[in-house]
Amino acid sequence: MRRSLRELVMAAGAAVAAIAFAAPVAMAGVAAPTWTVGPNPAETFSAGSGTVRLQWGLDANLPTTCESSAARGNLATASGTANVQVGTIAPLTWSNCTSPFGPLYPSADTTTPWKLMANSYNAGVTKGYVSGVKLRMTMLTCSMTVSGRLATTYTNSTGELKVNDDSTYKLTVGTATPGCAGLAGVGDNWEYQALYSVTTPSGGTTKPVIVFTP
Repeated sequence: MRRSLRELVMAAGAAVAAIAFAAPVAMAGVAAPTWTVGPNPAETFSAGSGTVRLQWGLDANLPTTCESSAARGNLATASGTANVQVGTIAPLTWSNCTSPFGPLYPSADTTTPWKLMANSYNAGVTKGYVSGVKLRMTMLTCSMTVSGRLATTYTNSTGELKVNDDSTYKLTVGTATPGCAGLAGVGDNWEYQALYSVTTPSGGTTKPVIVFTP
């Protein structure tokens, strides 16, 4: 039996509506890329390092070392592909720092916690960076503020977090007192290298694990 034009229009409209309502249901079943932090997210963590190597000055050629460094913070599972925040760092301290001119006193400003960001993942290794880094360096009559980002590599099997500067992630002098003349100036870059052993919960003994599921 021949269908009227009105019946054909109504049938087409019903088909379009069915497709429109079905689409969100289908999309809802697709999981978003996820950075899963374990073993029991959200996690607190503590981290300690051996020698921290710093170089600073007008040409970043004045070597400074700290005997050790310690940090605490939080880790949490998050969704996204790259530049995803998986944790925060606060506080962070250094011990027994020396330079060619005597003791150096670095002080981290973690009033706003530093952010631990994830960028890429391969076979248990997460590469990313720490953003929001702010600290003050004091030596003799020189005092300066330094800020920027630092590159990170975290390895699940060892529980080690490598922190360093590179061509993309750097620390830069923002302000410097007159006592820094000839030693460091605004715009100079600091080099930073440290290897932290991370455990969870804070003060615990378990190595945290980060896994990316695309």
